[in-house]
This record gives sequence, structure tokens and C-alpha cells, in this order.
Amino acid sequence: MNEIEGNKALTLAKEISKLPDGCFIIAFFKYNTIKDQVSDQLRVIEGCKTRAQLPNEVFNRDPENYFLFQDNEGNPKTAYKILIRFIGFSHQGNKLRKINWT
Repeated sequence: MNEIEGNKALTLAKEISKLPDGCFIIAFFKYNTIKDQVSDQLRVIEGCKTRAQLPNEVFNRDPENYFLFQDNEGNPKTAYKILIRFIGFSHQGNKLRKINWT
């Protein structure tokens, strides 16, 4: 499986999202900030596009730690960046690539 550097992957996701048919698949572990727990199940969401922070969104950690996106139905989603494990892009056939955060 191909790897991609984390920040490069997120930058590419933002650029792809600007295209009319551009979207991505993202796979990540959910993080509960209240309980300070990471889920043990990998969540996969298809048809995603990046989004801006909503006016009512308040983060208890630095907002730079979060990746904001919407699913294929336009629902706002948030992932803790370091917990994103795989990403795939529509222009590459949605083939998942492992994210390397080192």
C-alpha cells in the first residue's frame, strides 16, 4: 500500500475538494475529548470534501489539531488529525493510502 505524508495528504484533500467532482475517502479513529479516549474501531467515510469551521464550533484544544470535512450528504465531520490513518482521492480511483505522521 502506498504511503503519503500526513500534512501533504491533508493539503491534497483541500485542493481536491475545490474541484466540482473532487472528493476523498478518509479512515480515522474517533477521539472523545470529554473522556480523553480513542475508539478502537476505524471509521471510514466516503465522498468527503473539506469545510470551514462553523460559527458554533468550539474546540477545547488547538483548532490546528483537527481536520474539518463534510460527508457525501453535506454533514459536518471532524477528525483529530493524528488519528487519521488512511486517505484516498477520487482522481486516483479512491485507492486508500496509509498516512505517515512521522
